[in-house]
Amino acid sequence: MVAILITACSDIRFDKLPGMYQDLIPMEIQGKYIFYGKDFKSRLLDTLEVNIGHNDIILNGTQGETRLILHQDFNLHKLGDLYIIGNQDKVIKSLWNLNVIEPTSKGLNFYTVNNKEIKPLAQNKLELYFPFLDIPFNYDPIPTEPMILGSTDGGVAPGTPNMLRYYSMNDEQFKNYFENELKNKEFIPLKKDSKEKSKKSK
Repeated sequence: MVAILITACSDIRFDKLPGMYQDLIPMEIQGKYIFYGKDFKSRLLDTLEVNIGHNDIILNGTQGETRLILHQDFNLHKLGDLYIIGNQDKVIKSLWNLNVIEPTSKGLNFYTVNNKEIKPLAQNKLELYFPFLDIPFNYDPIPTEPMILGSTDGGVAPGTPNMLRYYSMNDEQFKNYFENELKNKEFIPLKKDSKEKSKKSK
């Protein structure tokens, strides 16, 4: 499970993080969380502990412990009731891969921004919400203003070498995307540790 959360960011790229920049991780989501899931290789129960502090996230599972430091390994923005985790893209450092944390009464829901195809159309869901641009693999810096391509198939022409797609957004577009495509659908539920709850109630 540690690997799932660390690698949950796909190769979908955005030009910014939506919402308001957070210098520290807010108290609202700090604490200890637990996820119980199945290890698909061994089919045994796999436990993941997630400890969120004021400037780091520590993941502790069957494969060991991993510490992610705010502003070094990830950035955090707040958009309404949501928290957006931004990881710098490995290929183009000026772009971001995104995940979403949604606080709930039981803990946190962890969402991965995905890019599902619309069947039978040759188009994906993200293209319904965000303008995009395809750029050469080795182009850096990226253009400052993405444009919606004139292509009707919503993709790069077959055989086009070394092209990468990134999406532009504003806060309203991202919120709309989350409400329609992610909310209450596919997410990892992180349950608040009962011991943490009892400590705060005293």
